[in-house]
Amino acid sequence: MFGSVHRNSDPDNPNTLNGPRIPQENEAQPTVTTGMSWELRVQSFVGLFILSIIASFCGSYLLLLTKITGFCIMTSISAILSLSSTCCLMGPCGQLKKMFDRSRWIASSLYILFIFLTLISGLWLKNAPLAIICTVGQYIAMAWYSLSYIPYAREAVAKIFF
Repeated sequence: MFGSVHRNSDPDNPNTLNGPRIPQENEAQPTVTTGMSWELRVQSFVGLFILSIIASFCGSYLLLLTKITGFCIMTSISAILSLSSTCCLMGPCGQLKKMFDRSRWIASSLYILFIFLTLISGLWLKNAPLAIICTVGQYIAMAWYSLSYIPYAREAVAKIFF
């Protein structure tokens, strides 16, 4: 499975000498973080990211139809798919370490909190204005989180708005 060591009872087989499996020449080598090859990780990232964009457009369309419950569900699914897509590139543990790094933990926590608040305000409270505010909060928290990867971007944005 992911990052597992393949053991074989045949010590004469050069591909499995009681250690990690040696890939053949035409085989993509899996990485330690996810167990998937780089090509498969990129394909998974692109696929999940495209699904997140589609879910976001569906949520926007449902908002235009004033179907707030569907809007909240699709917007939250879109956010979860976006997070999942980045996990494909660096692995779930690596993604969590980066998300909850000292400089990003507040933005990450707010992003996850706003995902839950969007679902609660739309599904349980059925409060459309609050759901829209929580969705805007999701996007702001994700933008602030994303800016942390660009050197001095947060400071530049802070100078513009504050």
